[in-house]
This record gives sequence, C-alpha cells and structure tokens, in this order.
Amino acid sequence: MGLIGVVVLIALYFFFNPENHFFPKCIFKQLTGWDCAGCGSQRMLHALLHGDFAKAWSYNSGLIVGIPIIAIMFISSAFRDKVPRLYKFLNSRTVIIVILVGVVAWTIGRNIF
Repeated sequence: MGLIGVVVLIALYFFFNPENHFFPKCIFKQLTGWDCAGCGSQRMLHALLHGDFAKAWSYNSGLIVGIPIIAIMFISSAFRDKVPRLYKFLNSRTVIIVILVGVVAWTIGRNIF
C-alpha cells in the first residue's frame, strides 16, 4: 500500500507544477516570511522529475544533498535485521544530532545568504 502512495505522489509531482496548482504552501514561510529547511522541496521534486537539475538545485539544494541520506536511512530501517549495525549507527544519538544541526544550519544559512 505504501508503494502505491509513493507512485501516486510521484505522478502528481510529475504532472502538476506545485507553483500553479493545489499543493500546500509552507505555513512557516507564511507566518514568518523566512524559508524553512523544506521550502522549495515540492518545486525541487517537480524539477528533478523533469530532469532539470539546475532548477531543482536552486529551489532546495539542501534537500538534494539530503535525499541520499534519507534513502539510506529508509533502506537500513527496512533491512534492520540484515544490517543491524548500520541501522543502529544511523539511529544513534550522534547521527541524529548531526542531521538536526545540518537542518538548522541550512535553514539559517538560506535565510542569511
């Protein structure tokens, strides 16, 4: 069932441009005027699905860097019985803090520069 949902979401982001359609807007940006760590991720995904890497990078380069990390974390979770050391490492306090610091730094940095 989860795979079907992923396929439907990918199809939606492929066929509909989030700038011109019904996709949700960032509440954080609406309230503060600042970009959050995820701002631009919908437009970035649309651009990536159309092969426009430069435009995707301009929308949210932090998430593009994070996609492989997120994928590895999902894979290690799905196969935690086969790779328990990797799963334990990726879910360690140290890795979680490093990721949190990275997300906060990305949010601050993209609003300063």
